[in-house]
Amino acid sequence: MSALRPHIHLFLDELPGEPVRSAVRRIQDSGFSTVSTDSSQEFVFGTWGQDEVGYSGWETTAELQFLVDRIRSVGRGRIKFWSPENHEYQLSVRLLETEMRVSAPVRIWGPPARIFDTDEYTRETVEKRTELLVTLFLELSERFDPWYAFADIYDDRPKRIFPADRPPESGLERLPWITVFGLEWFDFFGGADRTKRAPAWNVRQLATGSVVVRERDFPAPTYAECDSGPPISTYEYLFERRSIAELRSERRRKRNTIVDPFREFAPGERGSDIVLCKGHASIETTEIDYRDVATTIGESDNCYVLHVYRDDRDQLREVNSGLFVRRLIDEDGQPIGTLPDDVPLERELLSLSVNTAVEPFPPEMYRMESAAEPSVIAKLFGLWELPPDGTVWAEGDTCRRRATDPN
Repeated sequence: MSALRPHIHLFLDELPGEPVRSAVRRIQDSGFSTVSTDSSQEFVFGTWGQDEVGYSGWETTAELQFLVDRIRSVGRGRIKFWSPENHEYQLSVRLLETEMRVSAPVRIWGPPARIFDTDEYTRETVEKRTELLVTLFLELSERFDPWYAFADIYDDRPKRIFPADRPPESGLERLPWITVFGLEWFDFFGGADRTKRAPAWNVRQLATGSVVVRERDFPAPTYAECDSGPPISTYEYLFERRSIAELRSERRRKRNTIVDPFREFAPGERGSDIVLCKGHASIETTEIDYRDVATTIGESDNCYVLHVYRDDRDQLREVNSGLFVRRLIDEDGQPIGTLPDDVPLERELLSLSVNTAVEPFPPEMYRMESAAEPSVIAKLFGLWELPPDGTVWAEGDTCRRRATDPN
């Protein structure tokens, strides 16, 4: 089961008065319930243990003041709350000062991120759930006025969206799903007006003066660390001060530039290639444009994921059988070199590992010395084991498309 969950982090140096009560009220104002949905209708909360080894368990109370006093007495606590559909979230508030250079004393985490998956739920349902979470994030950002805050989907903590320091030395390497930038970022970004013109999915300004940058509509769990973001890079616009015209020009160039990760492999190096036969791709063998393949066919449409090596003729072959798989592809989307004499054009497999330069996966995701240590790609899509005759071809030019689960 995926551990992907929505997270909210608010980075600030000083908490406002009555932070616990304020957070609870803002949660309620956003459409969530802060009392249990059973007959008791009580607050459910926990406090940090006196021995500093973790939370001491859950408590219940019908009185908000009791909850506030208990958390204040130990300096750190957590509170459960629920969406209208009874999805459980948790708020964490730390009142104690910390020696950390940057700190997020207010945090929220939620239910499994699949509740935002438009493949599993209707778009209308996901939209309602999403806007509920967005409203909560903005309500808290208005009240606490963080210098930096974000909402994003992740499992293991992604360091690239956590600041190491204040701007301009933040160390941020990408933008989360939604970001709040406080006033101190504006000089670094070229001014408040330029910040508000960022080419994100949505940009707005809060009453505090902070700017909210939303990269996409839904916090789709499949995006996580691999999301390519909006059509042009908001991150590069803000953090590298590049113009929209320059970014658009670069995107056009990247859209017409093909990246074959196996071009980075030395002869003899091994990896896992995602391939599709031309029959299942419904592509004329004489009119192949990898720009079309990369933008119209997804990796999940593959026939096989094969363990391959690059030979000294810029060709990929299956590791165990030596079966010819395909030629490498150049930046213009054309195969490099000529086919082996004994291989008809129909039997050259298409690679779904090949992509445009807009959103290529790095070669490291494909490298795989042995099947015992699968690559990231092999873990994601499974690895096909050739039958005893060592070929993917059944009769003529008909491929043996995967009939069983991958190994």
